[in-house]
Amino acid sequence: MSKPQNTAEKKHDRERKKTTGASKKSSLSLTMPLRKENYLYIAIGVAVIIASYVLMAIDNNVDGFISLTLCPILLIGAYAWIVYAILYHPKSEGQKNSSSAQEAATAPKAQ
Repeated sequence: MSKPQNTAEKKHDRERKKTTGASKKSSLSLTMPLRKENYLYIAIGVAVIIASYVLMAIDNNVDGFISLTLCPILLIGAYAWIVYAILYHPKSEGQKNSSSAQEAATAPKAQ
């Protein structure tokens, strides 16, 4: 069986846990999951969705071309566009430079 710890040892353990927790928090880098381009693409998708619903309301004809064909296609496309906008992750400058360097190295040389 283990001996019960005295108050000084308990206090030392708590302080040690606090310092290790603080070092873990400081090592985390908090960045936004989406970039400016992502929010722009999402805004475009939302604008198309709003425009589709407005077109359906303006058409006011249940059997019309706009209500039955055009707006549903626009809505499906806009929702797919928003999913793409959320998942879109552009290459950073470092990745662009390294990929172009790799392409140049692997490209056949003209003779």
